[in-house]
Amino acid sequence: MDIVDHFAKFGVPRRPWLDVDQIKQRFHELSIDIHPDRSLSDDVDIKKLHHKEFASVNSAFQCLSDTKSRVRHLLELERGCVSENVQPVPSEMTGWFTEIGLVCRKVDLFLEKKEKQDSPILQANLMAEGMFLNDEISKIHQKLQVELMKINEALKLLNPQWDQVGEDSVDRIDKLPLAELGAIAQRLSFWAKWSAQLGERSSRLMF
Repeated sequence: MDIVDHFAKFGVPRRPWLDVDQIKQRFHELSIDIHPDRSLSDDVDIKKLHHKEFASVNSAFQCLSDTKSRVRHLLELERGCVSENVQPVPSEMTGWFTEIGLVCRKVDLFLEKKEKQDSPILQANLMAEGMFLNDEISKIHQKLQVELMKINEALKLLNPQWDQVGEDSVDRIDKLPLAELGAIAQRLSFWAKWSAQLGERSSRLMF
């Protein structure tokens, strides 16, 4: 199947790690002349063309600026097929899975209890418990950010191997460390998912 190459759209080489600030700058350069706000005086056909092109550029930006999406996209381009959405938790991450699952469950039960309280006084009494749970979430979330930083450094180390293999190389897929990148992508998927789950519950505890 044909897969849109967002790296090519931005005119940047395929790499596991990219400088997000440079991607933002490139997005600005590509979109400045086709942004819908600049097409107010154009005729309908040109507006449609600019809108379609801007949507394409924006889609590429959203993909390349997000580490999880970029790595997944790179794997799909190199393998020539869409990645599987459902993946098992790696054995080395089962401890994280259990810890995060437990704290999320505690928060969910607390929020259910809080929502059932009609008395402002009783709700106020629950504030200390909510703050304690939020502190617990914050500690785990900070540890997750450390793991995400490690992932980022691992991706940087893979860049030279992509640079050394020509894009037109017939045995490109055999020369690239796709298995290693796939393992990183699997871990990254869970780190990002758990980080979002913790962030969402932290926000709910604040209200």
